[in-house]
Amino acid sequence: MLKKIEQTISRYNMLEYGNRVLVAVSGGPDSVVLLDVLDRLKETFSLDLVVAHFDHSLRPEDDERETRFVDSLAVSKNLPFVTRKAPSSPGESGKSPEEEARDARYAFLDHAGNAHGAQKIALGHTLDDQAETVIMRLLRGSGPAGLSGIPPVRNHQIIRPLIEITRREIEDYIARRDLRYVTDPSNFEKHHLRNRIRLDLLPQLKTYQPRIVEILGQTAGIMRDETRWMVTEAERWTKGHVEVSGAEGYSVPLKAFGDLAAALQNQVIRQIIKGVQGGLRRVSLRHIEAIKGLSMGKPQATLNLPNGILVKKSYETLLFMKNKDKREDAENGGFHYLLDAPGVFNLDAIPCTVTVEEVKIEDVSQVDSSSPWVACFDAARIEYPLIFRNFLPGDRFVPLGMTGHKKVQDFFVDRKIPSGTRKRLPLLCSGKDPIWVCGLRIDNRFKVCPETEKVLRVSLSFPAETLISPHEGWS
Repeated sequence: MLKKIEQTISRYNMLEYGNRVLVAVSGGPDSVVLLDVLDRLKETFSLDLVVAHFDHSLRPEDDERETRFVDSLAVSKNLPFVTRKAPSSPGESGKSPEEEARDARYAFLDHAGNAHGAQKIALGHTLDDQAETVIMRLLRGSGPAGLSGIPPVRNHQIIRPLIEITRREIEDYIARRDLRYVTDPSNFEKHHLRNRIRLDLLPQLKTYQPRIVEILGQTAGIMRDETRWMVTEAERWTKGHVEVSGAEGYSVPLKAFGDLAAALQNQVIRQIIKGVQGGLRRVSLRHIEAIKGLSMGKPQATLNLPNGILVKKSYETLLFMKNKDKREDAENGGFHYLLDAPGVFNLDAIPCTVTVEEVKIEDVSQVDSSSPWVACFDAARIEYPLIFRNFLPGDRFVPLGMTGHKKVQDFFVDRKIPSGTRKRLPLLCSGKDPIWVCGLRIDNRFKVCPETEKVLRVSLSFPAETLISPHEGWS
């Protein structure tokens, strides 16, 4: 196995002679093997190793035990040891606990690597981790970039020497070397998707294809190679066609963009969004498809993406920028938000906070039916993504209590809604058509009925200086 790991290191140019390597050790079997292997390869590559351990502060007794174990492991190998506890108040960033933990861990490793002058940071991901990641992303509908899985090397600094080693090989190595490790009990909690894939789904898949882990690893490699080529082509096109201005953002000529193959258009959009916000966090394939739809639609239109990214179509140009004055955009009638799943979302252009949740029919309260800013729908009739956008001429829906379609414009007139308010009032849509004229009326076709089993509850909350206020004409 040591020879196999050396080949992986060589194939991906993970190490250079004389590198100082920060080795991330959790205390689990994979990271213990990683440290043992790199310690055995120290002389071959003239490595200088530093052991790093991050305490997530989620399980006080277990975390303390793991920290002591990794400390003793470093002492036994006569290696420097560095550790840090996670902040004691998680959940304040607005990210999921998993995202928050991951970001905190990588921030620690980056800081520790810089502090110790390390050229490389070694992580213990294995081929099984790679297979689990590919399945997770396949289930979430990822494209080629997502199905590329875990990169063996990232940013020429983070390396994964065990990425071609299976968990079975790890277990055999531990037995042969008589290595001690600690077990994280959270690895067996099935409310985590990755754990369910590892404990339930992969064993089932192995009954169909015993080499499923290796095959998924090969798939990730193929996707990675093809994505790398596509990214290179997108970068070349972007450099030759896209104008970048500090004030205006990224300007894309639509005629040249329209001549690109669809897959290359996707990559160009991804490249530009990375340039605007520094990454692709919270941007999904649905957002990219919405941008392509915008490029082929009306001469002038606006799309709001997560993280305050604004995309504007102005005749033959598509502009990508940070949305600096979101309230002004709302007043001009240009907002468009995609909601991919239940959750809490900030609609900065309105401004308001939207909560989308699926609840049992018995959990719907009287408050839900009495508030104009809470709407309940038959969840079985709703398709994602949901869209919050401004009113557009030609919008039609079936107002609750009616059977025929009615123009939203006529509905506004009947309700004596001022024209200024109409521009700012959000419409909730499933697909192209409104299912809720917010604060006023839902579409009759999506109402909760006796057969409803699950309810989709959507609620809006506004700041004290609310942009949209109920008035006597609304009911």
